[in-house]
Amino acid sequence: MKYTHRAYVVIIALLTGCGVPPNQMTDQDEQNPWVIRIDFTDNEKWAVVCDLIAAPQIDIGQKIYAYVQYKDEKRYADMDCHELVQSLPNDYPGFFCFMVDATTLNDDEHPILVVGFSPNSVEMEDYQRTPKQTPLSEIKTFRAIPATIQSIENNLSIANMDFEDFADSVDSDGVFRGFPR
Repeated sequence: MKYTHRAYVVIIALLTGCGVPPNQMTDQDEQNPWVIRIDFTDNEKWAVVCDLIAAPQIDIGQKIYAYVQYKDEKRYADMDCHELVQSLPNDYPGFFCFMVDATTLNDDEHPILVVGFSPNSVEMEDYQRTPKQTPLSEIKTFRAIPATIQSIENNLSIANMDFEDFADSVDSDGVFRGFPR
């Protein structure tokens, strides 16, 4: 990502409230990205995935949490990523979300679909668009195991890293399992 693009993203994130200090965030803060359930076949597995996301991860001796909102609403049932982004509210917080689908529930690793819809632009007005205004060509995805959602959410929320930093680091099966140490 070009420096000017990153600078715009950081400025927008700060102006729109994405950079709320962690001690002021709660698990249902309105500025937190959503974990959206689209498969309603197994309530127990949904609960397991939510617990795995909520579990703190330890990095350099510190507990790191994923600051997300869980959306368990049937109106999102069976949507694909394009339909989901187009259905998000106009005031959706940010340019990414997490989808819990059949693959998430049925795979032993519970890989969550990470959906990014950040503008491919350096134009300030593009960062004011609503999810419904996102061109389908700008919706990108990759999968990630629940233990990495904290890192993804924390870094994307403050524009410390780009969606592509994670997407380009997936394993050969398309799942992000963390960065090599």
